Amino acid sequence: MKYLNFIPKILSLSILMLVLNLQSVAQKLSESTKISLITIAPGDELNDAFGHTLLWIYDPSNGIDKAYNFGGYNYETEGFYVKFVRGQLPYQMSYAPLYVYQEYYQKHNRNMTEQVMSLGVKQKQLIYDDLERTYNNPSTRNYMYKFFSDNCSTRIRDALMLACTDSVHLHNIPAMNDSSYRQWMNKCLLRKHHYWAAVGMNAALGAPADKRILQFDACYLPENLMKSMAAARRMSKHHVYYFVRNTQNLFPTTPVDDEPSFFLTPRFWFSLILLLTIYVTFNDWKKRRKGYFYDKIVFGIIGVFGWLLIFLWFGTDHGVTNYNKNLLWAFPLHIPIILMLSEKKDARDYWYGYYFIVMGLMIVMGLFYVIQYSLDTVPLVLVLLIRAFYHAAFEREHRMTKAKFRKIIKGRKLEVIHYEHENGIE
Repeated sequence: MKYLNFIPKILSLSILMLVLNLQSVAQKLSESTKISLITIAPGDELNDAFGHTLLWIYDPSNGIDKAYNFGGYNYETEGFYVKFVRGQLPYQMSYAPLYVYQEYYQKHNRNMTEQVMSLGVKQKQLIYDDLERTYNNPSTRNYMYKFFSDNCSTRIRDALMLACTDSVHLHNIPAMNDSSYRQWMNKCLLRKHHYWAAVGMNAALGAPADKRILQFDACYLPENLMKSMAAARRMSKHHVYYFVRNTQNLFPTTPVDDEPSFFLTPRFWFSLILLLTIYVTFNDWKKRRKGYFYDKIVFGIIGVFGWLLIFLWFGTDHGVTNYNKNLLWAFPLHIPIILMLSEKKDARDYWYGYYFIVMGLMIVMGLFYVIQYSLDTVPLVLVLLIRAFYHAAFEREHRMTKAKFRKIIKGRKLEVIHYEHENGIE
């Protein structure tokens, strides 16, 4: 019966936790409470390129000054880097007085825009209670971040929409409709001149990023949420009001636009590789060489990258790296197939002809896809296309001629047809 001695302690602890929870949730806001959407401008670093959003609740009568933030994570999380790469790192909700964020972002020259929301007392209380319940419950305070659908901006958008139910209507902004997640992402990356990141992220994203979205989903970006709220209307007592009562910049900033040198951009380096490929291919054709050494370097690197795309598809939980059409040109089986090619291989073995014909067709399809979202990547894809077409159609000694193709289709044994023989030269 000794375990009965613990019952009073357990009951006392439970009652204490219940009282503390009720106090945090049931704290009544005063009529002077202000709820503001705080939008932080994009920064120069890649992780800051998309901006940030806070929801500030300020009630001086009750001593409440909480700017809620859904974009934090704990570096002490076990297996931090593995979980981050695999899209399994939990993000955290937190809050701090607004001046803490002001000091930080002013130091980093990032503008902060405050939009004071036109809300009733009941709606303010609903938002505050919901945020406090979310924060006080560890299972809801942490969440699995999704770049397009569940982030610092969408969480605040949903909190505002939930509290106001159907009384808020997003006024249509034509420029924010009929774009894709990828297109909005590219606007942010290119505006801050993250050209290399744009190449890598576009290559890593799959079909979900190309979904056509309307204004509501475009609010996954803080800037789009700010514009949507500025144009939104709210119905109250048969009257229509703007959802945002007033707007102000919290401190002055000096915009800095550091355009990188063209010689440091992927467009320059990929174009340089394209010119080198044209030169190497012309020399191979002129000297009647196969040039497999160059192919092993180019196709080998792209093949490794293809396996990385496969990992992002099947080995992570990001959700936006699935069904990646870039695998048409970044084909994983370049490794090991390309390593099997040899200059000294029996010339009667024409299996590589099939390989380069199929690869050429796949690369063409991949090129049409790449053109739509990343012109910087086009020269790199053209490098693969030139080498594939060279071996399949233009290689002097071993090109895939019509006669050879007919023999392959009929299953007849091929003999080597030298370039001199074809032109009647002995």
